[in-house]
Amino acid sequence: MWLELQQEFYLVSCLIALFCVGMMLRYEQSFDKGMYFLTSANLVLMLIPFTSYIQLKFNIHSVLISQIANNCMLLFCGLCFLFYRFDAKPKLATVLLHCVPFSIFLIVKVVGIHTQAQLMHTIYFGLMFSYVTAMWQSRSTKSATLLKQNKWLFTWVVFVVSLNGGVAVAYLSSSVWLYPLWLSLNITVCLYLLTFSFAAAYRIQQTQYIQVQEVESTKKQLQLSPSLVQSCRHDLKRLLEQEHIFLDNQLTLKQLAELLGLSQHQTSELLNEHMNKSFYALLNEYRISFACQLLKQTTSRDNITQIALDSGFNNKSSFYIEFKKQLGTTPTKWRAQYAL
Repeated sequence: MWLELQQEFYLVSCLIALFCVGMMLRYEQSFDKGMYFLTSANLVLMLIPFTSYIQLKFNIHSVLISQIANNCMLLFCGLCFLFYRFDAKPKLATVLLHCVPFSIFLIVKVVGIHTQAQLMHTIYFGLMFSYVTAMWQSRSTKSATLLKQNKWLFTWVVFVVSLNGGVAVAYLSSSVWLYPLWLSLNITVCLYLLTFSFAAAYRIQQTQYIQVQEVESTKKQLQLSPSLVQSCRHDLKRLLEQEHIFLDNQLTLKQLAELLGLSQHQTSELLNEHMNKSFYALLNEYRISFACQLLKQTTSRDNITQIALDSGFNNKSSFYIEFKKQLGTTPTKWRAQYAL
């Protein structure tokens, strides 16, 4: 009875965790950057109860399955480290580097290469300790997000890693506590996955609710009527295309608002809500277009820095960055291709 209940608990926990992982991958833009690493880490951790379920349910005693369960904690630590360490997605080589320890230990154990067990487990513990220490340091930085600073999440990670270490020690010493510790590890992992999964599902719901509230709040704050928007867009087009106000590199949103006869808030609403452009993005579009006309009319001997200044940019550097952003090439190459 207890064995069957244990099997079903493992299976249900894995299925719920898998469902929530799918939800999190779908809505990961609502979470902290790098959240996919923590999601992947939980997916890896799920292998411990899942492999136990397979072995108990079908009475399978496979070396490969057992060693995947035994060594997946290294991969879990590596992915958790990537979550704590990086705010943006790192290079693929960096990700693969932290998957190497798991692969090496798995190959060594499955192939049965003759190694000193104590030395291998010392390296194993050293890697896990290093990862936990690095996570703690990353968690303590001022730039860490609220989720990374969450003490309960970090405590769960440390506890699961420590319990896994206890299982390894019991195995090395042939202790009678091996099975109870392994059972405790499975149950703890299941509880962790269930807790994290329900918390993630709740957070997704809350995030969607907040986004809806923000949209509704923004709509309520709009001050410009459709007819006024149309009139202001016409005036703005005249100011940009006929009076070339974008050539003034000191132009501010406040000055533009005065030219349009609007407040700064209304001008910001006109640009961001009704034209889907920021103030500087709009100016830079016209500046780059104007610069292209100058580039067509000049030769390779003419100074590009002067063209940048004549187009409304403050310096050559910002001109090059914006030019490359909009047209995908440099002013010099563009002129060589399109100059008259």
